[in-house]
Amino acid sequence: MVELIKANQLNIMLVLSSACGTFALFVLIARALPKRRRFSLLALELSSMLLLYFDRLAYMYSGDMSSKGYIMVRVTNFLVYSLTLVVILSLNLYLMDLLMNEGEMEKIPKRLIAVRILGYIGILMVVISAFTGLYYYFDELNRYQRGPGFILCYVFPLITPLIILTVVIQYRKRLSKGVVFSIVLFVVLPIIASIIQIFAYGLSLTNMAIVGVAMITYIFALYDINDKLEKSNRREIEFLKEERQNMQNLFEQTASAFVNAIDEKDEYSVGHSHRVADYARKIAKACGKNDKACDEIYYSALLHDVGNIGVMDPTKDTDDKLTEEEIEILNQKTMIGDKLLSSISDYPYLKDGAHYVNERYDGSGYPNGLKGDEIPEVARIISVADHYDNLTSTKSFRAPFPQTVVREEFIREAGKMFDPRFSTVMVKLIDSDSGYEMSDDQTDNAFKEQLECDEYRTDIQKGILIENVYTDISFKFSENKKKDDGFSTPSLIIYDSFDGRVHDDKKTIKAFHYLEYGEIWFDGNVVCTAARNMTSKEIALDDNRKDTDQIDQNIFRIRAGRYEDHVRIIVSDAYGAHEVTIALQDSSKYAYIGITGEHCILSEFMIEKTDTEVGDSDIERIASKISYLNRLEGDLPNLQIDKTRSKNTQGIVLNKDLNFIFHTMSLPSASLVWNCPYILIYSSDDNTVNGSNYREYALIKLNGETDREKEFAENTIQIQKTERFKDWDKWLEKNREGFECEVEIERKGNRIETYTEAAGLNLRNVTVLKETPKQICVALTGDQCVLTDIRVR
Repeated sequence: MVELIKANQLNIMLVLSSACGTFALFVLIARALPKRRRFSLLALELSSMLLLYFDRLAYMYSGDMSSKGYIMVRVTNFLVYSLTLVVILSLNLYLMDLLMNEGEMEKIPKRLIAVRILGYIGILMVVISAFTGLYYYFDELNRYQRGPGFILCYVFPLITPLIILTVVIQYRKRLSKGVVFSIVLFVVLPIIASIIQIFAYGLSLTNMAIVGVAMITYIFALYDINDKLEKSNRREIEFLKEERQNMQNLFEQTASAFVNAIDEKDEYSVGHSHRVADYARKIAKACGKNDKACDEIYYSALLHDVGNIGVMDPTKDTDDKLTEEEIEILNQKTMIGDKLLSSISDYPYLKDGAHYVNERYDGSGYPNGLKGDEIPEVARIISVADHYDNLTSTKSFRAPFPQTVVREEFIREAGKMFDPRFSTVMVKLIDSDSGYEMSDDQTDNAFKEQLECDEYRTDIQKGILIENVYTDISFKFSENKKKDDGFSTPSLIIYDSFDGRVHDDKKTIKAFHYLEYGEIWFDGNVVCTAARNMTSKEIALDDNRKDTDQIDQNIFRIRAGRYEDHVRIIVSDAYGAHEVTIALQDSSKYAYIGITGEHCILSEFMIEKTDTEVGDSDIERIASKISYLNRLEGDLPNLQIDKTRSKNTQGIVLNKDLNFIFHTMSLPSASLVWNCPYILIYSSDDNTVNGSNYREYALIKLNGETDREKEFAENTIQIQKTERFKDWDKWLEKNREGFECEVEIERKGNRIETYTEAAGLNLRNVTVLKETPKQICVALTGDQCVLTDIRVR
């Protein structure tokens, strides 16, 4: 190895010195380095380059007997000895700068000052040696020879780096790890090379080592400064983000305070603007908008009612159609909002919500009568969010509408009042809101601990759903007479409504589809209202109950259950028990119990849902079973679907093409646009719906609804309203009358296309499977409809 280095030493020295010169150029143009540090590194790289360059020349001219050789040998050897110390002084200067700046030291360590002094003394000794031959001399052949004091030349280059090393070790925590490593390497590696060089005469290992570590020092210095710049940039970015967030928070707090002041003008509007903003953000996010766009939509929605500061909103006390005068007031509101928000030039999008929120997708809105995409997108989103909050909020003249009614509203108004895209997104949000959290329903939904009934039905308990298992109910009764002759007793109201509450005014009865079947008293008296039939008979008290606290005549009990379209209710007190049988209008209806009374206080309510199912034999049939299946039967049995997907046809394997032809008719109780047939595309191990390893790929409703994204497939539906489609009320009427329907299904690999026409709606749904099942099946199901004469082609 030594011989190999000797043979190529001059070439190695040239390469290293050239590389070091290149590094010196990089230092010169490195603007990221502080001026003092750039100077020290430049001195380090240049002195290292010159050190090796002149060392190379010294080897080249050694033994050259010419006049030029005589001069060059002496000059180059002098410079080699001198530049070795200059390199150390440059390193010392570099360390001083680091400790004073990065290390934040107030004073330069005295040891570094001592290194500087020793360096100067060392250079002076080199000058003396040049005249005395202390370190080296030249023989008669003009060759370099070690002098009698040669060993002394290692004292200064050895002691000074060691002193520098002690300083670095002491203050290492003030410096970066990379810088500490590079300086330690700069000190240790040349020392090791010098020790080797003592025994390997003729090699310039020390100088080559110095050049190598000089370049490494620059690399680590550059890495260190870049790291600091990166951290500084990150801090600056974080600071700017924090400042931006602070500004945004200030803007939001100011805007919130402003809109709160406006909303609080009416107790029923409190929180309206914030809720609309939240709903608008949900819609935007569901549409794939980025965070910036979602924020812009949020703030625009937050300020959409800012025009109310100048006028009173005429819609706050009514859901009725607006008069021309009220429309003019709303026009003024939008103009005021536009004027106020237009002055906020940094946020030009804010005014769009306030100005265009009352535009309608079909062009019948105000103030400008814009149509479709002419309306700014932000306003189309806010319009949906605003309408949702209006429907689901408590008003002075009504309770919030249930989700079922709200959902249908957005389906009906898609393409008319609202952009179909955002209306569909809102329907999906409603479907996913199983806990009804997206609502400002201020009505007390909790079960009341006590009822205080004065006149009859002045206080009514929350509705208790009657199911196909028995539910046991008990409560304590006490009189609340204000007059001696007042009649005091509890009673039950049996009813159905979308929100499970009792309603008594025309508007809410219509809105919540309220239907009262009848009333029951504990003495066996009943009043039949909308039930098909209602009977009551006295029965013997349960012996077990006679031995319990029901002897206390203040305890009243109820047992209720249903089977299909019949309800059985047993009411009892200490005096006796009565069995009431109710024939509902059909099996699709729900039935609730509302406990109330007259001149009484009811408390200590206990409700227990049992595991005992109600069977056909448990309830005496008092009205004939209603069936709409008395029609011609085709390839598959006729189907009466009383509730959502309560029944379905058998699955038919889809290989390539498949056609279903059938007659459909909605049940008389059907009142919602999705009370219609559904097409179900799925797979399972036994080809049955909900069978083992069930996978659902598409559920296509004939009203045009579909789940666009399922776990195992993606669906895209296109809806075209033909001339036969007048409006949704006519569509529902046509469904009640019944019509012939044909469904065409085509499969090409993992792509399934479904076509059908339903009472003026042309539907085309494309299902793309995310997997390849062994078999795909198609079945028919629905909600509150009858499917007959089902043929498969």
